[in-house]
Amino acid sequence: MTVFFCGTCGAVVTGDVSEIPFPDEPAVRDDRTPAPSRMTPGAFAHDPDRFGPPFKPTAANPKLLVSAGPALTILVHPDDARELRLHPDRRRLNGCCRLDGCDGPNLVCAGCEAEIATEQSDCWVSWHDIRLDPTAVTEHHPNSEQ
Repeated sequence: MTVFFCGTCGAVVTGDVSEIPFPDEPAVRDDRTPAPSRMTPGAFAHDPDRFGPPFKPTAANPKLLVSAGPALTILVHPDDARELRLHPDRRRLNGCCRLDGCDGPNLVCAGCEAEIATEQSDCWVSWHDIRLDPTAVTEHHPNSEQ
């Protein structure tokens, strides 16, 4: 089991979670119902791809932008998140029905307001996940010798 903490103030930001392999991308939905999470409660996974801003042009097509954000973001089920609240900068809270997660971290630590995570839950995304920024959190393995 693993527990994630705010890297700035040490507040607990997840309950006990166990690592699983990164799941396959879910099918694209065509309705506005809340999307399911890719993570089951109590699980987390590292996304091998970069996520979020900044975005940079590709070498093959300078008009095509790809993420240059952090690699290995940590996906958790929304119910496993603790002590996070919406970012105070409303420009980070864009979305049609919920949060689209396209404008950088939109969740901050409730203890110190450090940018910790990005929630993606808008109607046009295929999932409802919370991504912890691996540079903003620390992890502890309470049942191991670490």
